[in-house]
Amino acid sequence: MAKRQVYSFEEKKYSANGVASAVLGVLSVLVLAALLGISFLMKGLANTWIGAAGFTGIVMACCGLGYGLTSFKDECKSYLCSKLGTILSTVAVAGWFFIVCLGLAAR
Repeated sequence: MAKRQVYSFEEKKYSANGVASAVLGVLSVLVLAALLGISFLMKGLANTWIGAAGFTGIVMACCGLGYGLTSFKDECKSYLCSKLGTILSTVAVAGWFFIVCLGLAAR
């Protein structure tokens, strides 16, 4: 006789680190897109405040990646925000790395 399946429909809460990672990842990607747009509109002659805002975006992406990776250690939590934040932060870190390499190669 086949065993009976038992389903549990318990709602799991999101990990606090996962939510922080998702927020930081989204913010970093938005800062990256905004600064690329501003730099494009100013034809590459943006002021130095763009560099400061870019550094803030890099810090946000790195912190988001750290929070995302540590959020997977939480038990009995939903990992949707953790996955989203880790992926977005990784994409942002790669984008920022590419921008920094382009800046260093132009000198």
